[in-house]
Amino acid sequence: MLPVTAAILVDALGRVLLARRPERGANASKWEFPGGKLREGESPEDCLRRELQEELGIEVEVGEVFHVVNHPYAWGSVLLLAYLCRWRGGEIRLTEHSACQWAQMDRLVQFDLSEADRAIAEKLSRRAVSLRASVTGKEMEAEGRGSAVPTGLAAVT
Repeated sequence: MLPVTAAILVDALGRVLLARRPERGANASKWEFPGGKLREGESPEDCLRRELQEELGIEVEVGEVFHVVNHPYAWGSVLLLAYLCRWRGGEIRLTEHSACQWAQMDRLVQFDLSEADRAIAEKLSRRAVSLRASVTGKEMEAEGRGSAVPTGLAAVT
């Protein structure tokens, strides 16, 4: 079983960041929640911070686990650990993905998602209203730490 992390980044408008996999390799051209494979001895939180820095050029604060998915693929099983995250800095630059896009929570299931990510999208769609309030930075603003993520970002390709 391959342990993999995924970030659920929500902007101030309640949209979630999705990234499109490259046209080659496993799950080619499928949309996913950004993240990546754990290295030996690495915590899932450290993995997620490293992967988002390497693949998107952004810094995040990793919060609580939102959902765990164990999904079998033809090439092996994936244990996907999805964490609620807050944007801390940087601007998106694509190094691995072919595109990224902010998507409304209730429309996530309309994307051509990797199978393991689909279960996360379905849960997010069901819990969209309560999650918007909890991860868009309202708590951080009250603490004087700013918002969760810059607004006004559109698709990056």
